[in-house]
Amino acid sequence: MNLKSRIIIAILVISLLLSAALSQTFAVEMLYKSSKNSKRKQSSKKIVGAWLPYWDTAKVNRAFTRNKKTMNEMSPYWYYVLPNARLRPTSKFNLRQVREAKKAGVKVIPMVSNHYNGALISKILRNRTLRRRHIRYLVNMTVKRRVHGVELDYEGLLKKDRKRYAAFVKHLARALHKRKKLLSVTVQAKTKIPGHSEATKAQAWKAIGKYADRVRIMAYDYHWKTSRPGAIAPINWVRKIARLAKKTIPAKKAILGIGTYGYNWYGNSRAKPITLHQARLIAKRNKKRLRRDKRTGEVYLRLKPGRPGIWIQDSGSLRQKLKIVKKYNLGGVFFWRMGNEDAKHWRVVRQELR
Repeated sequence: MNLKSRIIIAILVISLLLSAALSQTFAVEMLYKSSKNSKRKQSSKKIVGAWLPYWDTAKVNRAFTRNKKTMNEMSPYWYYVLPNARLRPTSKFNLRQVREAKKAGVKVIPMVSNHYNGALISKILRNRTLRRRHIRYLVNMTVKRRVHGVELDYEGLLKKDRKRYAAFVKHLARALHKRKKLLSVTVQAKTKIPGHSEATKAQAWKAIGKYADRVRIMAYDYHWKTSRPGAIAPINWVRKIARLAKKTIPAKKAILGIGTYGYNWYGNSRAKPITLHQARLIAKRNKKRLRRDKRTGEVYLRLKPGRPGIWIQDSGSLRQKLKIVKKYNLGGVFFWRMGNEDAKHWRVVRQELR
């Protein structure tokens, strides 16, 4: 074999070796990128859930069955707090719905309410025996009912209990975590620390966010049943809430609570809840049109001169709020309540968050 032939063979061998090495490197890189993308996709998955009331069960059940594949958490309204720190069921539990949720991979985190009684919770927080009993009953409930955790929806708390409530959340979280259960804490909306009212000052977001697994912020009722008519969750207000949440709560724990309802102030000293469908019927009956307020993002209906007396949160305002959740990289969204949604609601959720 002459020198020229040897050189050609050597070049071919080197080319084959380089080709094999490059192919192996490319395969490793692709595997790494695939793994990295998979982890990123998994870590960026948002929590999507809803509170399920114990009334209006037919509509609630229908909405849940249709949309459970979009959800990964649910909180049925199951308990009230009693003065002796025990729990009272709100009604007969829908265990079929719980089985359906678990089968679909939806976490079940029952809601416990103080029925807006801040003095009741204050009494429990200030009494060692009641406080320990309450923790024991909450933990035992999650075990007995075989659910994933518990949610505290304690509203109207007293400002003087700010530190006590944060400490209670800490001890409850530790007790639940020992049983591998989750703690979700619902808080009332605010845009600055410590808050603008007695109730909002009672909830220390930073301390609660340190120990709870979820902090669900009720970003609605800017205008409420007994206020003058107006938008229920103006988009600029929601943006300020999200900004504060980002600063004070670990982002993945901060869940934006979004309303699916409206209020009708016409003919009532106390506004009545209303759905988009009901508002459309009223508009048709009065030969009026629903319009969107560009400043707040919400739909309104004006039946007579002056300030509009009907305001609605719909899929249009929802989309704007979901964009805020993505912008601030919050942990997800939770809806009050299931069964009130307009027809496009869940489609918008899927488009924005899934």
